Amino acid sequence: MTLLLQMLIISIVILVPSMISVYGLGRRKQIGWAKICLLIFGPIVDALIVFLLLNWLQLSTINQWVGTLSIALLSHVLIQPMIVPQRLVVWRLASQNVLRRKRQAALLLAGLVIASAIITSSLVVGDSLDETVRWEVEVAYDETDVMISGLNPYTGAKVEFSQQLAEDIWQEISATESLKDDVNGRQYGYSTSVSVSSQNGNANANVAWFARNASVDSQLIWSDIGDNGLRFSHLYDKNLNVDTNQTSIVNIAVDTVFAEDLDVSVGDIVEVDWFVNEDDGRVRNDGSFRIVEVVKNIGQGARGGTRTASMFTDLATSQQLHKLDDEINNVAFSLDDSLVSRNQIDPVLEQVEEIINRHIEASDVGIDLSVEETSGALTISSTAGLGRVTGEDVSALRENLSLLAPNSVMMEVLQVPLIDVQYNDEQLITLSDSAVTNLFKGDRGLWHVSDSGVGFQIGASGDSWIWRAPNDGLLGDFALSPDGVQGLISHESELFLASEEDLDLDYIESFTSSKNILSISASHTDNISDEYHWLVISEGNDSIAIQLFDSGLQSLAPATDIISTSGRILSSDFVADEQGLHILVSGLLSDEYYRADNIFTNGTFSDTFTLQQQSSSFPTQNVSQLEGEIHPSCDEVTSIDFDNDQHWCSFENGLLRYDDNQQIESIRLPLLSDSPGIGAMPQMFLAFGGENSTLSVNDGSVLLSTRMNGLESLDNDSQFWVKGVLPYAFGNSSATRLSYGGEYSSVQGFDTLEQLDSIVLGLISLEDAEELALADDDERSILLLSGGALSPNSTTNQQVITAIQQWFDERATMEDNNLILSPVKLQSAEAAAESSGVMAAMFLVFGSFTIAAGILLVLTIIMMLSESRREELGTIRALGLRKADARALAVQEGVLVASIAGLFGSMLGLILAWLISVGFSNIFSSVGAGLFRFSWSVDSVISGWAWGFLIAIATLWVTALWSSNLNIVQALRGTAKIDNDGVPWTLLLTQILMAGGIAICSLGLLLFGLDNGMSYILWVGAGICLIIVATPMFTWQLALKFKKKSTFFSNLARQRRRNTLGMTGLLLLAWTLLAAPFDPIRSMTTPNEFAFITLGLVEVFAGVLVLTSLAPLVVQRIGKAKILTKRLGPVIPVALAHPLSTPMRTAVVMAMFSITVFSVIVLGGYAEQFENYSGDFVYEAEGEFEILLMAPSSRPLQLGEDPSQWNLNATDPLMIDATGGVYRSTVFLKDSEGESMPYLLRGFDEGFSQHGGLPLHIWDESLGLTEKEAWNSIGNRNDIVFVDASFGLESATEETAIVPLSFSIGDSILLIESSNPANTRIVQVGGFLEQSSYLFSAGIWMNDEIVEQQFSGKLERLYVSVPDDAHPSEDFDTSKLKSFSVTGKPSESRFAAAEVAEHLEHDLAGEGVTVLVLSEEVLLIQSLVLAILAIFEGYLALGLIVGIGGIGVVTVRSVSERKRTIGVLRALGYRSRMVTVSFLIEVSWVSVLGMLNGVIVAIGFHRALYTAFWQSQGAEFTLPWNSILMVFFGGWLLVLIATAVPVSKAAKISPSAALRDH
Repeated sequence: MTLLLQMLIISIVILVPSMISVYGLGRRKQIGWAKICLLIFGPIVDALIVFLLLNWLQLSTINQWVGTLSIALLSHVLIQPMIVPQRLVVWRLASQNVLRRKRQAALLLAGLVIASAIITSSLVVGDSLDETVRWEVEVAYDETDVMISGLNPYTGAKVEFSQQLAEDIWQEISATESLKDDVNGRQYGYSTSVSVSSQNGNANANVAWFARNASVDSQLIWSDIGDNGLRFSHLYDKNLNVDTNQTSIVNIAVDTVFAEDLDVSVGDIVEVDWFVNEDDGRVRNDGSFRIVEVVKNIGQGARGGTRTASMFTDLATSQQLHKLDDEINNVAFSLDDSLVSRNQIDPVLEQVEEIINRHIEASDVGIDLSVEETSGALTISSTAGLGRVTGEDVSALRENLSLLAPNSVMMEVLQVPLIDVQYNDEQLITLSDSAVTNLFKGDRGLWHVSDSGVGFQIGASGDSWIWRAPNDGLLGDFALSPDGVQGLISHESELFLASEEDLDLDYIESFTSSKNILSISASHTDNISDEYHWLVISEGNDSIAIQLFDSGLQSLAPATDIISTSGRILSSDFVADEQGLHILVSGLLSDEYYRADNIFTNGTFSDTFTLQQQSSSFPTQNVSQLEGEIHPSCDEVTSIDFDNDQHWCSFENGLLRYDDNQQIESIRLPLLSDSPGIGAMPQMFLAFGGENSTLSVNDGSVLLSTRMNGLESLDNDSQFWVKGVLPYAFGNSSATRLSYGGEYSSVQGFDTLEQLDSIVLGLISLEDAEELALADDDERSILLLSGGALSPNSTTNQQVITAIQQWFDERATMEDNNLILSPVKLQSAEAAAESSGVMAAMFLVFGSFTIAAGILLVLTIIMMLSESRREELGTIRALGLRKADARALAVQEGVLVASIAGLFGSMLGLILAWLISVGFSNIFSSVGAGLFRFSWSVDSVISGWAWGFLIAIATLWVTALWSSNLNIVQALRGTAKIDNDGVPWTLLLTQILMAGGIAICSLGLLLFGLDNGMSYILWVGAGICLIIVATPMFTWQLALKFKKKSTFFSNLARQRRRNTLGMTGLLLLAWTLLAAPFDPIRSMTTPNEFAFITLGLVEVFAGVLVLTSLAPLVVQRIGKAKILTKRLGPVIPVALAHPLSTPMRTAVVMAMFSITVFSVIVLGGYAEQFENYSGDFVYEAEGEFEILLMAPSSRPLQLGEDPSQWNLNATDPLMIDATGGVYRSTVFLKDSEGESMPYLLRGFDEGFSQHGGLPLHIWDESLGLTEKEAWNSIGNRNDIVFVDASFGLESATEETAIVPLSFSIGDSILLIESSNPANTRIVQVGGFLEQSSYLFSAGIWMNDEIVEQQFSGKLERLYVSVPDDAHPSEDFDTSKLKSFSVTGKPSESRFAAAEVAEHLEHDLAGEGVTVLVLSEEVLLIQSLVLAILAIFEGYLALGLIVGIGGIGVVTVRSVSERKRTIGVLRALGYRSRMVTVSFLIEVSWVSVLGMLNGVIVAIGFHRALYTAFWQSQGAEFTLPWNSILMVFFGGWLLVLIATAVPVSKAAKISPSAALRDH
């Protein structure tokens, strides 16, 4: 909305009431048209001037309007006395009344001040919250407004890109006319997370390491690092002569959080562990760093925030340490300070993104173009992701090929890596290498050994197992156990034990030696059933050592040195036979043969090796060879008989099996083969396509390579069952059937196929290939363009290649490289503002009840003043003052008081907000967060005044309407107002207004539907309006109409006021409370904050109506009670006569108490409900575990199941009795209706389920009768999952699931990998975790094998348990720890867990592990919420103070008004004590009934809240009895104390003095 349009609307809004007001003045001829115009348009001019001023001050739109209307009203009231003589008289009366009745004015002022103060404090608290988060954002980002960065979806690491690319982008930005003034500067950086440990034993596993370009930093666009002038250029100078390739110590700066956490200072040395991205993955590095500066967390020193430990180096040093050339992982841009909103920043981002995409080239996103010189063919491939060109690029190139490369053809190739090929029910891919060096016959399987690995196949034709040396290394040695069941493998310093009994594991046991292992052997046994041992010889510094292991690879004793060596050992051999132990050591010049007896004592070798004379007599173990003639295809390296009719031998491609007739029956091929110029690659199929492709393969068929010629029984009916590597890795173990379609030898136009012959097994169709390779539509591994313009003799060959290169460059974007351009400062500010806005809204919601109490106090005071000045008003009315003038008198008095009250209220609100900020500061500091920053804005202060002023004037105007409508004669005589027999105009006006409310609510529902946030209150509001309209029709209007025709209506008409009030109140309570659970419309809508305010006020108002109508009946009953009249005589009836005679005033005071008691008890109930509900959070979050170890996905945990293998120093492994690993991945969930959402997938290991997992809320009992049995069941299943409670719970504020999807036990979920949508798995819901799981254990839970292998899950959580009988050590300080035995575990065990966590934090900091004590984390959150709720309760208690003040005011005024009545009672025999008791009963009657109403309505409202929210959370219903009793009896006591002085004063009034004064 434009400024001019707003001004026009404001003018119209002010014009209409101004004209009505001037019309009500009358006397138009006396005033004149000039003055009339001034009366009408003067306020408009003043309002527009103020509107422009408020707009210049940048107040919010709503506050600009409220402030403008307030000034317009003030202007209209103040102009009238200047122009209209009669209003000048009224003005003088009003000002004199204020000065003459100082006490009454002060009371009115106090009520208005409270309302204004509450509004101001609520808004200022919001300002403070905004300032707190704004300051955090400003400090953290400094001058950084926009950033380029990204995450690699396959590794979880930050994307690295060229600094030169970033510089080229900056050069164009700075040269762009429309951007050079908006973008002030850029900065190149590299940031990561590292582990740091100090020499004093302290450690931190998550330290942020920030590095920035020193030369760019010297341009001073960004602030200093801290406040002492440190720049990145200074750090560059300090590291200029440091050689990062050697063991030199690097100089760093650290922030104060780092220094405090690790207890270090300038000059200290710290050890840092970080990860480096290399071709074979992320490799861990470590080094020593010297602290040269400790900086405050401001400027660039707060890059990680004000509470994050951070360290800083220059970019060049960081790049050297991370083994980078010129790569960076972020670029920061600083924008002009005038760009602050999204509307201003987004256009800049669009231009910058266009520039970035222009500079992103195909090579930056992994597209590689190479030209075959002889043929001129162009090959296009990709190195990104899975090494494929995207389907979008392939499809687009296909469409544009005729333009880019006229007359050329494009062949499309898709590679299909294979994990398994079966033929005749036999696995063919079972070898670790094609060059098999030895064969062994095991107990059930055929074992094969090669230079790179070992494997076996059960029955030589069944399931297989393969082990390959890591990192393409070589096998050290292999030994088969005497029984043929187990095989021991050595590689460098590691041992791996394999077994024919377990094919699912990579190995069943492992051992890591501190020495390089030379050779291994199994001890000789005469009987294969005898127990055997493993013997291992290893190389020390100048010796050879031997070590004995049992059959399970458990060391029986440390290694023992047996042979001294002086030269280099080239190789060794080791044999254990019936003759003893034999070692052959081969050196540079000779071989030495040593022998000893096989004697060990308690696992330690106890004989001596002696050097033998003849090394040639060493009992070499021969390679298996068949005797006699073997198949001509065999290469004679090794051969063996497995069964009588199975002969196996090695050949050039692997192994082959032939029968007695020399017929080849089957072959075995390696999983990986070496391809010339490429390296080791898996066996694969290829698929070719393209419009002009010369090769076509039918779907479901395969053309085999010549390597498969060994399968001599092939024919057209032969079938192969094939599994692709990617589907298998992603958990899809199903096989695809392919029929034999013949052989191929070459593919025309694809000469390089011969280079792939060692790995290509055959050719298949593209459709089959996409399925086996998990490829998207049109996704291809290689594109081959040839012929036409790309012919070798074509003159346009190079031009075409350049055009295609440019075409790919133009298509390359940031997203292709997983980079994002983000307005990071704005996004952080928006997210933080949303959170702070919720908190500020809560203050305003709760403050509304106190505001209402303040308004009622004002109303009480005004009504009292009106009653006391009734005769005075009657006199001036008799002297000629019109009703309009009488109303103007009240309004003008109110304007004077309200203006001053708004000012004082705003100041008081600032003080109140400051006190609240102190409370928040204490809460924030207790949880280690930054300080809460007190702040206020002109917007909030002016809003407090303006809203308070409008509320006051509205209240005064309504009461002025009532007070001015008096009967002059009755007022002068001082008699009570006589009710007319008709319908009061106020009732008719109310019904008309409510009818309009019905229309407005109905129209709103039609326009907005049931999905809008206001739908709930519109529907309920329509019902409220209908009740207020319809009830008087029956109890008043119809009763009067038919009172002469029916006794029923006659009785109804006689008590029409009481009946109308009572029935209206009962119906309102029934509609708002009782009907809620049964209302179908309400079940489809969602209440917002405004709905809760309205409902609370309406229900309190309804309760007051009911009490007011029932009060006379109750008094009648009490007055007739003999037990009371006998003791107190007439005291009770007399005491209650006055409240009954002034029902309106009594109702208002009762409403004050009701509102405040209602709000305090509702909030107290919410706090108690939360405390009870969250009482089980600890157990639900930890189960039988106590400690949680965590790591980010970019640095997953590297800890095994056995804590003794964690290299612990401070921690005693015996203090850990169980561990449970949890892998994490991100997937998309899709339900049966096709709805989907991203979510966490968690995979738990056996240790987790064996220790009971986490508590379950409900589960399918077919999985087990206990939680532990259920966890173990799904641990053994691949198709059942447990889900957290968010899929079954409803939101706190919405009657919908907390997440978009909801499930029940037995429902199916489709899991879709986020980075590869073709990878899916269907699972069923087996149960739900406990209620709080969505807070602390969110995710879909299943066994770790699927999560790790199919969905690339990383080990990010490890739950740790300590024994139940564990105790902390005597020197462990438990004074600062709280006992949590109420959660079901002994306090001593809790303390022991805290000590173990402290030790683990020290031991594992270098591993990048964060250690949490689960109970402490959960209880910290719980205590934080309860502390905030306590602040809200204190805030609401202000309303109770208002109510108590109100009853005090009423009592003081009542004593003054009834001085003569008291005198008459005393003259009739009332004693002072009776007067005292009378007044105490009166004030107790009003206050207790008001508080009782608040309690009853609050309990009902609390129950409704429970039904709407807590019941769906599974919580039990509880009542806040402590709050109820404390507020009720405490409030009553305070009321008695507040009224003690005026009551005492009343009791001392003497009859003569009272009558004489009157």
